[in-house]
Amino acid sequence: MVFNIVAAFVIPWLAGIFLVKKDFRLFLLIAPFAAFVAVIFDVLGFHFDFWRIDPEYETEAIAAMPMYFGIYPILAGYLFLTIERTDLKHFVIILIYSFITTVIEGIGVLIHLVHYSNGWTIYWTFVSYLLAYIVCYGYYRMIRNVC
Repeated sequence: MVFNIVAAFVIPWLAGIFLVKKDFRLFLLIAPFAAFVAVIFDVLGFHFDFWRIDPEYETEAIAAMPMYFGIYPILAGYLFLTIERTDLKHFVIILIYSFITTVIEGIGVLIHLVHYSNGWTIYWTFVSYLLAYIVCYGYYRMIRNVC
């Protein structure tokens, strides 16, 4: 569990300091929703036994908690900072971040931290991250006009 905390929470937050300093308002708007989306997707994945994260706990989401509050909100924050600061098409940026997030999880699979089952593959992982980022993008578009 120490590895999960360092790799999925501490290191992302060290990188996230720049994000928070660069656009604190954007971070406050995006990070909580991104964490919420991550929890929903993970709980569904655990429920349908698509994946498991080590170390195993009776409540599987405990092992993923550092990711919910670390890597996922930080990556989502950088995603929307990139969207706001570049001229690239938003969908292209979402595809790139989906790929990056999938590669990070793929490393977790290679080091036997993440285990797939019931037909789940790294390709479905990409689709799930793409869908999660699209959901977050819908939220971003909705609140961008309000705030």
